[in-house]
Amino acid sequence: MKKLNLEVIESNYNKIEDISNSCASLMQKIGQLQVDLFNNPDAKLEKFLGTINSALHDVHEQLVEVTHTYNEEKLIPAKGQEAFNSAEEELSEETN
Repeated sequence: MKKLNLEVIESNYNKIEDISNSCASLMQKIGQLQVDLFNNPDAKLEKFLGTINSALHDVHEQLVEVTHTYNEEKLIPAKGQEAFNSAEEELSEETN
């Protein structure tokens, strides 16, 4: 049963990460189109692309945060691992 739970958590994580990557790809494509519009300006399209790119940027930031949190709180513990915090390790080394 534990293995099945890990598989579900890994699947969810991969899907969230895929959504985040897709969002980043959309922002890149919009940016390319915005650059292309320098040669053939279209004010309405430029305004729309600016608006949607801004919204996607906000969504992408949230997706990155959710992906990180899900990894730290669900995936790592489900694998029986401990979250790695380099700052804690450095402090531990300094005190020893």
